[in-house]
Amino acid sequence: MTFSTRNRFLLRVGAAAALLAGSAAFGEQYRLLTGVNAGKYPDFSRSVSPLPGSGSSVAGSFNDGQRLGGVVVGPDVSWQGAGTPLYPPNHIGALSFFFRRGSIPLFANHVVPFMGIDFLGGPLLDLDGDLNNGSRSLVPVTGHTPVAIPGTSSHVDLLFDISGGSVTLSAIDLTGTNEGGPGVNPGASTTVNVLADGAFNGAAAGPVNPTFDTRVGTLTPFTGTGGTLVGVYRITNLQAEFWYDSIDPASSSPDQLGTFQQLHHFRGWLVKRNASTSQFPVLADKGLGSTLWPAIDTSDTCPPIDPCPTFNRAFDIGFGQTAEIHDGNATDRYSLPGPANNGLALAAFGGDLGAYFDNVVVPLLASDVSSFVYLESAGFGINNTGDPVFGNTNGYDAVIMAAASAPAPVLGDVNGDGVVNGADAAALAGAIRNPGALTPAEFGRADVNGDLQVNGLDIQVFLNILL
Repeated sequence: MTFSTRNRFLLRVGAAAALLAGSAAFGEQYRLLTGVNAGKYPDFSRSVSPLPGSGSSVAGSFNDGQRLGGVVVGPDVSWQGAGTPLYPPNHIGALSFFFRRGSIPLFANHVVPFMGIDFLGGPLLDLDGDLNNGSRSLVPVTGHTPVAIPGTSSHVDLLFDISGGSVTLSAIDLTGTNEGGPGVNPGASTTVNVLADGAFNGAAAGPVNPTFDTRVGTLTPFTGTGGTLVGVYRITNLQAEFWYDSIDPASSSPDQLGTFQQLHHFRGWLVKRNASTSQFPVLADKGLGSTLWPAIDTSDTCPPIDPCPTFNRAFDIGFGQTAEIHDGNATDRYSLPGPANNGLALAAFGGDLGAYFDNVVVPLLASDVSSFVYLESAGFGINNTGDPVFGNTNGYDAVIMAAASAPAPVLGDVNGDGVVNGADAAALAGAIRNPGALTPAEFGRADVNGDLQVNGLDIQVFLNILL
């Protein structure tokens, strides 16, 4: 795919997002949070055996912990491959991760379980190394060192429609780092991760697995234990496909995006700062529950699904156009009972995800951050390289923790001139008459009561501020 084609594609995505943002839905860019335990694993090593108690395989060790950064300070994570990578693994102190379960083949029926962890966050990359040529390359260019794009940050773009009860994922753009492995090129340790789209590889624009990759989930107000919680919304059934690629120009398919396809059933939370108190709600003991794990996804796995469902590959370089998803291999079945295979349940903070938000996430948020989002998935993936470790299996998990990049507007400053006065009353009246014509910034200022809608309910709150 040429640079010009890619640029046109990115412009189409931007235009579509702008149209959505101008409707009654409110779209924002959420930047991945970083800065916790930089250079560390999310937990200490734990032993994992493919078939617990069988003694037929060699145990491996996972440093995946409870899938949440900032819970336990693990050991140093260092680059395990050849040469020097662009960035050391987890140099940014990630709170967002891709976890990829694999099996290293030894001999006969013996394998060693292996966990690959990608630490997500940090600046976006231009892989042609030239910030002044008017284009950004998402594929590596031989002889050119990728460079960070100043002022950028890894992000997910989400459109929340409270009245419609929906959430839409409109874009992702993530940088990742990992520890690699013996003999692995340094370029393999740094990755770009985007929302799947055939146009990246010269095919028709849009999802390559549209039945799965719907990108629209359900958004439900959550009032918590006692029914008094406000500003908290449950996210469910948000399905999306991410494409994962290294910056290594010597990889098996450097000119194609989608080396790994990661397909996720996301669930999670949207939490908004209270515009009146300037505080986030206290979430401990409010009934948010725990994380997904030790669950693992078998909803699209063959077996138990029969006949086996198939998924389109991002590209075909000799492995066929479709792939089936399996539950590990004969000696390493990922859905076997027990946390040794499926991950650890949240134990910190009494297993209360709300308390984790209160104690780890909220203290990281600047005073002008208006909301944050948490997404988690026990998903599955497709490997388009023939890599013997990671297969077309379940065990591709994800955690995304991100905060709204746009600062919260001055409450009541509907016209955005920095003061609250009578001119804002006229601006609010106009916004209520035609909310679909508002830009995202205008929508945010007119949503005076903070319910992600612009309507008559904003009038009384505005009058209280003005008077």
